[in-house]
Amino acid sequence: MPFSARWHAMVTAFSSAVVAPALPAQDSCGEREPPPGPLVTADWLKRHRSDSGLVILNAERARAVFDSAHIPGSRFIASSQFTIRQGDLITELPPVARLDSLFEGLGVGDRGRIVIYGETLPATRLFFTLDYLGLGERVSLLNGGLESWSRAGGATTADPTPTPVRGSLIVRPRPELLADAAYVNARRSDPGVLLLDARTRQEFDGTVLEEAVARAGHIPGAVQLDWTELMSEGKFRDKGDLRQLLAAAGATPAREIITYCRVGSRASALYFAARLLGYSVRLYDGSMNDWAARAELPVARKPQ
Repeated sequence: MPFSARWHAMVTAFSSAVVAPALPAQDSCGEREPPPGPLVTADWLKRHRSDSGLVILNAERARAVFDSAHIPGSRFIASSQFTIRQGDLITELPPVARLDSLFEGLGVGDRGRIVIYGETLPATRLFFTLDYLGLGERVSLLNGGLESWSRAGGATTADPTPTPVRGSLIVRPRPELLADAAYVNARRSDPGVLLLDARTRQEFDGTVLEEAVARAGHIPGAVQLDWTELMSEGKFRDKGDLRQLLAAAGATPAREIITYCRVGSRASALYFAARLLGYSVRLYDGSMNDWAARAELPVARKPQ
């Protein structure tokens, strides 16, 4: 082969090696796996624990839960680290810069999947937080948490996780995933919007007055869907069941969903279910903690 032809072939091969994109992971049969969605199984995590850039976060209310047993290599994050109190509002998003620093310190960077497990509500609230930061497309929840992991034969440990190498993260906040009182009030009668209340029937009806809520009842026009209905034996129900549950409440792919509860925690479970199904959804962070404190806004109750 002439030198010029050999040189051209070498350059072509080198260029292809440099620019070729990373291929999707393969399963044991050599088939390419589709990218994971917002919900993954313990078997999926077992196969991918060694993936480059994978970060596993254990979201809990108390450190003692993590210290007693956790997935090896997972990193503890308390719910109090990714929520703050603002005046009378109990569970609000911290400033973006604070969240950026928090997740970089946990080793989160601009590449790799983030898998969350732990108590359901801290876990779904963490999912919402990362989604708000623009990372949602590479964040997944481990369905069933540590119990599911153990049942699938996954190892656990009580050994401390070594301090991770600090990540380098560029966040792209998505304010369109948040709703405030003005947004909700302007759209609560809009037929293209579904306002979903994640609380119990008693809280929704106003037969009980919750702590940190000035007036009992619900936002007029809202539909009640207790977040626990999304769950079965500690796991999120399958997509078909979730779709039926949300459809019974009035959800369709064409409607925007706004979820709320008392302080924005239980609402994150409904938010996650809507995201899992591909629906357009926002979370009202202040929820009834904010709404009921605004005397100019109406509150509905079940007639006595």
